[in-house]
Amino acid sequence: MELKWFEDLIVVAEKGHFARAAEARFLTQSALSRRIKSLENWIGAELLDRTSHPIELTPAGLEFITTAREILSSAYEARGRAADFGKLSDTAVTIACLHTLALYFVPRRISALQDKLGRFEVSIVAETRTIEEYLGSLQSGATDIFISFSHPSAPVELDENEFPMISLGRERIMPFINADEIDIDLAEGASARIPYLQYSGTSFMSRVVESVLKKAPFRNRLRTVYRASLAESLCTGTQQGLGVAWLPESIAENTQNRAPLTCVGHEWSTEFEIIAISAATNTRPIVAKIWEELSAVR
Repeated sequence: MELKWFEDLIVVAEKGHFARAAEARFLTQSALSRRIKSLENWIGAELLDRTSHPIELTPAGLEFITTAREILSSAYEARGRAADFGKLSDTAVTIACLHTLALYFVPRRISALQDKLGRFEVSIVAETRTIEEYLGSLQSGATDIFISFSHPSAPVELDENEFPMISLGRERIMPFINADEIDIDLAEGASARIPYLQYSGTSFMSRVVESVLKKAPFRNRLRTVYRASLAESLCTGTQQGLGVAWLPESIAENTQNRAPLTCVGHEWSTEFEIIAISAATNTRPIVAKIWEELSAVR
């Protein structure tokens, strides 16, 4: 049994729809369905009435979901108390972020903050989690700040009274190739197949790129030759001349001392926002100072 199964059940019950719940959990619908079924197998009863529209809890589900909420609340509270013992000092902060942001953006921003505020200890957590898991970590106090992306195709919608949010900047995602190894043509009249490096699953990047490609005249010419969940892996594949990949500009720019990459279609790029999220319940002085400084330099 896993706590995330409880979270899955709660979101399905709130949304009344597997597809919308899967989107909120950043999962495929089939993956969410399997996790709900695993929970039902563990309990030994069906928790959802899948024949109703919208989906409703069964009597067993109604009985269980209250306990599930209590278990989650207690678990997060206990994790927060335990995390307090793990803090290196009163000036230590824990920042969760997406892996791509952990490479360049976050270290540079931390350096700028320390120039202003003086030295403080930082723990960076760059793990693959759902948004709900990141928010739960903020609520429990295990994480002080979460830094993420937001885009119209994958917006982060929060109650800012509960989770204050600020913008830290913007980033572009653009189609890049290693022009020394490969030549491709995105023009409307071209006919050649385009080797394509694709983001896997339902990741944030996958959804952003899909929004760009919806109206692209070359869409049907794309042929996936490489698939990965991390932008850094696609970047390495692009450097090797495997094909075209839509990469964050900051990732592509940091390859110049190796195999430099070339943007092959600025008109097929898009921007997304870099955001910071905290919990209103976090009253640690060092976090308040950092948040104030981040807000001032927007």
